[in-house]
Amino acid sequence: MNDAGSVMGSPPAPKKERWLLRSTTLAGLTLAVPSLTYFGLNEILSEGYPSLPAHMAEFLAASAALFLTILTFKVYNEKENIGLDIRSVFSLKPFGRTAAVLALFLLADLVLTWTGLKLIYLYYPDTEAPAAIEKLWTSGGNLFFIAVSTMFIAACEEIMLRGLALNYIMKRAGFLKALLWTSFLFMIFHGSRNWISLLLIFSNGALYALAYRRTGSLAVPCLLHGLHNLILRAVVIMDLDPWLS
Repeated sequence: MNDAGSVMGSPPAPKKERWLLRSTTLAGLTLAVPSLTYFGLNEILSEGYPSLPAHMAEFLAASAALFLTILTFKVYNEKENIGLDIRSVFSLKPFGRTAAVLALFLLADLVLTWTGLKLIYLYYPDTEAPAAIEKLWTSGGNLFFIAVSTMFIAACEEIMLRGLALNYIMKRAGFLKALLWTSFLFMIFHGSRNWISLLLIFSNGALYALAYRRTGSLAVPCLLHGLHNLILRAVVIMDLDPWLS
């Protein structure tokens, strides 16, 4: 009787957190916040203000996307009890060790990307970038603003995936599951027409997660991802495709 009463009077066992669903929702903000802001505002500025240079429209759109991403990061960091210190999460100190890790992972990213692109051009020679990406990446203008815009958008994705989603899963299921699932989401969100591109995107995501884990700074995957995108952009803008074929 007493046993039954003690069981009935005890608080209910906490439900197991559905980290898979929650982390996917958080990662989905990678599309909802920066991507829609970036493409939408860029289109509005381009169509509504034809006298505005293309690179300035893109820069303004990327800046707005980054601002909203950081705001979303702050809100969900507190709401989901992720526990990240926003003041130090982007730190590059001590820069000496961090710089070495950055250089090492950048080299790995370049080798991986070059190999992947060679295979894509070999097996899928007719592969083309989506029209919206092609339009943005081939628009002329000030190279400084183009580079900054590219870095900003890469930072948006890293803040959401390697900032919010990865840390959310790590607290609940460990780093390995966090790495695999966020890399999978990174691959799915980008999409592709062939398996080589999908594998390349997944591997890039895993590299960024490992770089963040090694340094504890989100600035590192943001820089890696941004430099990666700049290189791809250079291939398109500077017509370096024959070099890869």
